[in-house]
Amino acid sequence: MTVHAPHALDVIDRVALRLGDQYRDSIDGDTVREIVLDSFRRYRHLDHPSSHARSLAAQLAADRLDAVRWVTQRQLHSALPSFLFICSGNAGRSQLAAALMRAVAPLGTRVVSAGESPAARVLPGVTEALDELGIAAFGEYPKPIAPEFVAAADHIVVLNCDDELDALAGHEFRRWNVALDRTSGKQGMRTTRDHIALEVQALALEHGIDARPY
Repeated sequence: MTVHAPHALDVIDRVALRLGDQYRDSIDGDTVREIVLDSFRRYRHLDHPSSHARSLAAQLAADRLDAVRWVTQRQLHSALPSFLFICSGNAGRSQLAAALMRAVAPLGTRVVSAGESPAARVLPGVTEALDELGIAAFGEYPKPIAPEFVAAADHIVVLNCDDELDALAGHEFRRWNVALDRTSGKQGMRTTRDHIALEVQALALEHGIDARPY
């Protein structure tokens, strides 16, 4: 996807106008456009048909703007923790962790996943492994570690990522060691899911969420 191609610029303008209207009560138009432009740049490396890349960029921009609004209205959510799960590609482990936390957290809890180098798509095995537990994973997509996601997170969990993440905006976070070889094959994905589920349940309980077995 070439951000500066004429048609791409037209799409960016329309996305910025649409999101500007949706968030006009809490975010100024210049900030909206800046986030939209940056979101389109962040998907240039992916081997998508351009229309798919543009829809991903538009969704990323909307999710980042939602994080900005969350921060500005944080006092309204003071009783609810917010979580950010990070792995390398945001295609497997962090997607599993986020979905498992959403399944037990109270409505309104903010749960987001992201990756150092987002993959082209979520691994099919992730959806299958969650489907076995009756947990939805539809509509999720690999996305980068945007600063807005970090700013909106009370608790950050890193799963087998680069040590450079220690500099995440001064945030403290914990690491979960989920072995890479656990993600191979259907049974491997189940093992990964069950390993992460135990970690998620412990994290939820730590923050006052009654996480019953899946």
